[in-house]
Amino acid sequence: MKKEETMVTTAAAKTGDDFSRLIGHLYAIWTLDCLIEIGYAVSVDFITRPQLYLSDDIPDAIVQFRMSYGTDAQFPNTTQRQAMMLPIFGRSDGLMPDTSTGTTPFYIARKKIFEAAAAFAEAQPVDKSQTMLEERFRSALVPLLAHFQGIQGKSIQLTATQQMNPISDTVISILQSPGVAKVFSVSPADRRWPFDSDDPNGAKLVENASSKLPVPQECKLAYTKFILLQRVAQEGARALTQVLTANPDSEQELLALISQVYRWGTSLRDFQQMS
Repeated sequence: MKKEETMVTTAAAKTGDDFSRLIGHLYAIWTLDCLIEIGYAVSVDFITRPQLYLSDDIPDAIVQFRMSYGTDAQFPNTTQRQAMMLPIFGRSDGLMPDTSTGTTPFYIARKKIFEAAAAFAEAQPVDKSQTMLEERFRSALVPLLAHFQGIQGKSIQLTATQQMNPISDTVISILQSPGVAKVFSVSPADRRWPFDSDDPNGAKLVENASSKLPVPQECKLAYTKFILLQRVAQEGARALTQVLTANPDSEQELLALISQVYRWGTSLRDFQQMS
């Protein structure tokens, strides 16, 4: 292979890997969108009850977040986030399914891989039937891959890097601060929460804050319910990253992908059954 061809191939692989991580993290943010609702409620409470927010460790960005919510590109409000995210993922998995659930491209394509992964994981196949179930999964991947390949470009890149990531990072910094945790009588979650850590203190904060502050009813998340939702976000992020990078012609990568998609599907089912 010529040097120029090698460079192009490497750049393409890197672009694909970057896009897969972008999609995975964007899914996790959207699944945990209620954290943004809770974070905004905390920013309002910050000035409503100033006698409680005394610690210097509370990020100064809490002021800009409150004042710029819905008017700054980095802090899109609920309606603005929905406008951006519905074409990508449909309704957030953190909310109960509605009439749109069976009609958006993401939901339709995802249902196929959930069903194919479950058929493989829950069957007791012999060699021939296992091969058939693997082929079913490979075929089910096609619509989901086509969906993401069709939207890969500048729009989704800016949605993630200049809007959803900034608002998520700001909210998480607020919710992780010891000063905010103290207001709601819990210990602060660790710095890897909520996307890379299951620290129970984070779930306790979500439960206490969402029960005391004016947030949408679907964002009033009890401790166990949030833990289950967090698992959906984490397993889904891992699954989507693998969907967009795995080689389905590799037996090892295919089986790992099926296993991850199955975990994602079962975690979503467990959350929805509790809702």
